[in-house]
Formats: sequence, C-alpha cells, structure tokens
Amino acid sequence: MIVSLAAALTALTAAAQEEPKTGWVFTPFPDVSYNSDIGLNLGAFCDFFYYGDGTDYPNFQHHIAVSGAWATKGSWYLHGLFDSKTLVRGARVTGSLTYRDASMNNFYGFNGLHSPYFPELDLNADTRKAFYTDHRRVLRAVATLQKPIRGKLNWMAGTLLRSIYISDFDLKNYDDGETLYRDYRRSGLIRPDEALGGTSLEGRVGLTYDSRDVEWVPNKGIYGELYVNGVADLSHKKYHYAQLVAHFRHFVPIVFGRLTFAYHLGLQHQFAGEMPWYNLNEISNLIYQYEEYEGLGSRYTVRGYKYNRLMAAGYAWGNFELRAKVLQFNLFNQHFDFVVNPFFDVAAITREFRGDEHRKLGSLMDGNQLWQDATERIHCSAGIGGKVHMNTNFILSLEVGKGFNPQLADLTVSMATTYLF
Repeated sequence: MIVSLAAALTALTAAAQEEPKTGWVFTPFPDVSYNSDIGLNLGAFCDFFYYGDGTDYPNFQHHIAVSGAWATKGSWYLHGLFDSKTLVRGARVTGSLTYRDASMNNFYGFNGLHSPYFPELDLNADTRKAFYTDHRRVLRAVATLQKPIRGKLNWMAGTLLRSIYISDFDLKNYDDGETLYRDYRRSGLIRPDEALGGTSLEGRVGLTYDSRDVEWVPNKGIYGELYVNGVADLSHKKYHYAQLVAHFRHFVPIVFGRLTFAYHLGLQHQFAGEMPWYNLNEISNLIYQYEEYEGLGSRYTVRGYKYNRLMAAGYAWGNFELRAKVLQFNLFNQHFDFVVNPFFDVAAITREFRGDEHRKLGSLMDGNQLWQDATERIHCSAGIGGKVHMNTNFILSLEVGKGFNPQLADLTVSMATTYLF
C-alpha cells in the first residue's frame, strides 16, 4: 500500500512552489466547526505570523493567536497565545491565557473501564438523565522559556497557574439530582474539600529536542520533550504532587515533501504526592496552541474516544499516521496543499486514581453501578483525516475516528485548525 501510494505521488506533476512570506501575515477566519463532544462551534480566530525577511520561512519568528467561540453543547471559551523565537535573544518565550466554561462537561468516572458506561444514562431527553455531566470552568495562565544547550537540545522552564471550579450542571429538562459527580461526592471518592475545584500553581523544568525541518508541517525530524511538573495546591494546602511528562514525535519521509509517516508517543504519570480529582484530565503541554487540552480522548489526544473517558493519575498513548499531500497548487498568490492522513491511535492507563477506594464502593450506589472488574489493556482506535494547508502554517483539519471498545469509544468527528501533533 505504501509503495503504491509513493509511486502515485511521485508520478504527479511537479508541485507548485510556495513563495516565501515576509513581515507580518495574518489570517482572520470564522470558526464554524463541529466536534462530537462539544457540538457545533461558532466563533472566530485569527493567527498573526511574523516572518522577518523570509529567510527561515515557513518557520516564523513571532506567532500571536486569538480565538473565541461558543458551542451548542453548552461551552464557550476565550484564548490568547504569544510565541516568539526572537523577542529574547537566544531564547523562545511562550505565554497563553485561556478561559473555558463547559456547562455540559463530560465526566465518565475514574480509571477507564473500571467505571462502567451506560448509554441510556447519557443525555437522555426521554428519561431526563444526564448522569455523566457536570459544569466545569477553567482559567489557565502559562509562561515558558526555552534556551539552547547544544545543537538541537534545549533546556526549558515554566510556570502555570490553573483555577478550576466544578458544580452540578444546570440544564433545562434534565434532572441534576442523579449524576456520577454527585454519587462520587456522596461516597467520599471525591472528597468534600476538593469537590468544587481549586487553584494550583505549577512549576516545570526539563529538556526539549527539535530537529524538525518545518515546525508546523514537518517533512522530517524529531521533536521530544521530557520534563517534570511540580504542583502546589493554593486552595487546600494539601494536594501537592509531581508528574513526569514525556513526548516523542518522529517524522519519517517516505517521499520527501509528499508522503510522511508520523508518530507520537506520550506519557504523563504522577509519581509523587496526591493529585486532586479536578486536575486529572488536564494534558500537560509546553505550548498551549488551543483552548482545550483536557481528557485522554477526543480530538487532542486519542481520536475515536469519548472526551474524558480515560481519567486517571497516569497515561500512556500513541498516535500513528500517514500524511500524504495529494494535491498542491497556487491560487491568488497563495499556496495550497490538500493532505489525507489515515491514522491509528492507542492508549493505556499507567496509574489508577484512588483505585483501592474506588473498588471499595462495591458495584452499586443508589441503584447505579460505579465499579466493574475489568482488565485494562491497550485501547485502540482508527480513522482518517483530511487537511487543507494555506501557506503551510494555516491549516484546516477534519478527522473521523472510531474506537474499538464501545465502553470507551464512539464514532467521533472533529474539525480543528492544525494537526494533532
């Protein structure tokens, strides 16, 4: 299959050449998109890129992004990002500020398959059930500094301030008296002092390695991160913990510039202290390009999984895909690429969250099953995506994925403005 695809791409006519951009380039765009977990998204975004004299194009010197949107399944957000490679000499400086309000947030319980899923309880208008729903608000501010050590190797340090507020949902025509969130609170699995959320301050330090030829759409190279998060609980003074975070992304050219095999291996593992439940589903990143990096599942981690379906104290996951540029052309002085990317994703829990307490709940509480025996294995999904590049750094994405285990997964459709990695 790969050989045939490579031959077909090689046989195409010579690709249209992309002219380097200089100075500031900005791309305002309406955000009219769809995601299985949040519904129809309505808003706007704009990316500002500064390329200087164009010598390093398509890599940029400065990137500013602003966005905001409202979704039909009860969420809205505002997000801003600043990313500069030249503002501070010899360093990369990144900062972001995000507020997200999800009044129909998915909460499927702890420890993956050990929390059973019953579709008839999930937003059922006939029975007025919204058992797997709560209301989650997040305010997050991040600043990161990276400086070279030698060659492609850099050290990094940063800080993150995160404030999360959780409450019962408030939806017309649904009963908020019976939810998994309430059952966990009554059982003590979610403790009284952490039930409504809290504020934490995170420090991070580690290493990065970057040999990619193009940052946003690599044809070849490696990008790796290895760092430790130390998190201090500012609200309750007791939920302090440390995490190990690792990402390895490898881009292997098969037909250079036309067909690339790309894969990403991720690990996020709490190894010390005690984490509060409301921080479980935040996926750590150095650069928060977008508003939503939550939940192992959905469009930013493993595609074809329910959003937040795998929630635990440690995760490992992998994404594997072929990226084939099937068409390239210039139009109105802009360069366009059409890309097809079939993918295969895997995920596993590496550390349970309060596993012993979870087991002690027994099988039923108030008639609802909260625990089931299960052997956690590697969970898989597959699908296909399509991309449209305009001048390399402006990317529109559509992906459809399906997980193999119906207890964890679903057919998901997502539209975004970049690659998953």
